[in-house]
Amino acid sequence: MSTIVIAGGAGEVGRALAQSYAADGFHVHVVDKSAAATEIATAVGGTAHIVDAADPAIAETLSEIPAVDVLINAIGVWPTMSLDELTPQAWKTSMGINLDSGYFAVWGCREALRASKGSIVNITSAIALKGHPRMIQYAAAKAGVIGMTRSLALALGPDGVRVNAVAPGLIATERNESLWTESERAKFRDARALPIDLTVEDAVAAVRFLASPAARAITGQTLVVDGGSVLH
Repeated sequence: MSTIVIAGGAGEVGRALAQSYAADGFHVHVVDKSAAATEIATAVGGTAHIVDAADPAIAETLSEIPAVDVLINAIGVWPTMSLDELTPQAWKTSMGINLDSGYFAVWGCREALRASKGSIVNITSAIALKGHPRMIQYAAAKAGVIGMTRSLALALGPDGVRVNAVAPGLIATERNESLWTESERAKFRDARALPIDLTVEDAVAAVRFLASPAARAITGQTLVVDGGSVLH
């Protein structure tokens, strides 16, 4: 049985990924500090790890998994705030959650990924490529994820491990509906080449493609899934 580790598995994208991979026979490890990880893991016949992904101790927890075919880093927290509200502590907290957590997970799973010649998919954000005046800390951290992805692809490529990233735009989730006003969401939509709302399924499809054998020759890449807001 193939094994997948989803860091941030209690989020909306993480939950959808857990369900999708479990349906294909994967054993799913749901990693999250939220107790909801247990509910999600139980529902898909997987294993829950209740741990703060921003804590370096997560690496030790994940190192106990003997073989990992796919590691997905799906952690993201993006409170909006102005530059004057963005204190050094708020900056540090954002880096810990949005950037450091991904590296800690990779560090913990590195030998298991090498053993299975696995695949890593990091979820970054289209905001990392265009910036936002009230998401400075998030944009910076997620830009760091892109740099980390490229460098890890070079570091792990000789071991047969691929590393890629998915950069979604604003996905129509319950949380995002509450975070942004309708007029703000309309501005995001109007900036897209495709006049569509982005769904969780759009992000899941991109992750699954990059982690699959169909993408065997693809590594170090960032796939932007935003309806054509950022074209690069």
